[in-house]
Amino acid sequence: MLKFLSIGIVIAFIALIYIFRKNLNPFFRFVTSKLFIINLVLAGLALFLIPYFTLQYLNDYTNHGVKIAVPNFIGSSIEDVSALANDKQLKIIISDSVFSDDFPKGTVLRQNPKPNSENYPSYVKPNRKIYLTIVKQGGEYKEIPDLTGDYRVSKKIAKVRLEMLGFKTSFTAVPSPDDYVIKLKYKGKEVGKGDKVLKGETIEIVHGNGGGGKPVILENVEGLTVYDATQKLSLAGLNVDVNYEGENISAEDSINFVVRIQNPHPRNLPQQMVQTGTTVTLIAEKGTPIVKDSTQITPSITP
Repeated sequence: MLKFLSIGIVIAFIALIYIFRKNLNPFFRFVTSKLFIINLVLAGLALFLIPYFTLQYLNDYTNHGVKIAVPNFIGSSIEDVSALANDKQLKIIISDSVFSDDFPKGTVLRQNPKPNSENYPSYVKPNRKIYLTIVKQGGEYKEIPDLTGDYRVSKKIAKVRLEMLGFKTSFTAVPSPDDYVIKLKYKGKEVGKGDKVLKGETIEIVHGNGGGGKPVILENVEGLTVYDATQKLSLAGLNVDVNYEGENISAEDSINFVVRIQNPHPRNLPQQMVQTGTTVTLIAEKGTPIVKDSTQITPSITP
């Protein structure tokens, strides 16, 4: 079969030469002309050079044969990660941030792609992006402990437990034979066990006044030493919460500090009366106490 096909092709070729015998000379003259040879050389160069330079450009653009082992960023701070990424010619993208009490702010918790290891080879090209999940830079949310459940606690214990979690505290007393915590409030709304509140916020401790709510006259203690003010208010059946302003305060200093602000203040109360068990907040600074009638005292603070 192949033999007959070859004979057929030869016969067809001879037939074409015979039919176009009058045009063969012009054809050979064109093929051997200077113009044809120049165009043929240019076409050949184009067919060779275009693919060659294209492949070279693609190799440079894609960094063919160049790869970087993905570093392990997990557990590092974002500052350290940024420096290492620059050294490795990598780009860092923070794709997510979460709260965590177990790691400092800005710590990397997850990364994508995963770090290179013996069990998990992981390589990327230079200038590629590594996506990170870090511990959120903002505030942290803490859960409110159980202070009003089966194991009721006093206001002092509640204050300590809340402040250990990073909360600030304030007190509100209501008539009750003891000083146990009745409820907790945050921004006017009641909160309880398991509720999450931003660390640093103020939790209002609503507690019993421990004195049945008997009315007493609230004295003006501004200008007195903290020691004298505390004595007067405690004898009246009132609770005292002192905040000291200043640095490097010693135990001796705290006794001699002078009350600058008192809240509540007698002038803001009807008949200057409060219920026993009410908490009086005092703000004290270093200064010289003034000895006056308790209803006429005004503070004198030495810078």
